[in-house]
This record gives sequence, structure tokens and C-alpha cells, in this order.
Amino acid sequence: MRKFIMSLTTVASLSLAAVPVLGLTQAANAAEGEHSVRVAYGDLNLANPGHAKIFKARIETAANAFCRTTLDAGDLRTTMRDCVNAVRREVDRQLPTAQHQALAMAAHSEATEMAAR
Repeated sequence: MRKFIMSLTTVASLSLAAVPVLGLTQAANAAEGEHSVRVAYGDLNLANPGHAKIFKARIETAANAFCRTTLDAGDLRTTMRDCVNAVRREVDRQLPTAQHQALAMAAHSEATEMAAR
């Protein structure tokens, strides 16, 4: 009986030790399956209205390409419009504060320019 309990304890311990390893493997596979979008802005002065437009065009191009690829791969959890909006929000969320301020200045500058015409 003691031998049986020792064997059962050993098997149970090994099983419990394997659970976190399986979880890590699944997490690694999930991370590999995720895609990301990169939008370059280092070459732009986002306070410049023209450069701000270029940046917004880059966001649109990257979002459309990403979402088209995602939907073509069979991910039907979202619509194209919702996917593009989600990419825009994520870019906005990750943009540094200084770049946010520069974009706001560009928008203000552009509005002032339009009013002056």
C-alpha cells in the first residue's frame, strides 16, 4: 500500500509540475500567432500639418493592410471598420505624449490656416 501511495504521489507531483509548462507553451504559441502594426513617424515633424497628414495616411494604410490580412485569414470576430478603428485607437494609445501634443498643434495650425483663407 505504501508503494502505491508513493507512486501516486510521484505521478501527481509530475502532473502538477507539467501544467505551468503547458501554459507557457500555449502563451508562446499565442504570441507567435499575433500580428502587429508598425507606423513610422521618426522622419516626420508631427507639428507640421503636412507631416501630420502623412502620418495619418500611414496609419490608414497600415490599418487597412493589417485588417485585410486578418479578415482574409478567416478571423471573423470583427468587421473591417471596427478593426481599422481598433488599430487607430491602439496607435493613438501608444503614441508618446510629445507626439500627441505635436499633432494637436498641427491640427490647430491647420484650422487657423483654413480660417485665414
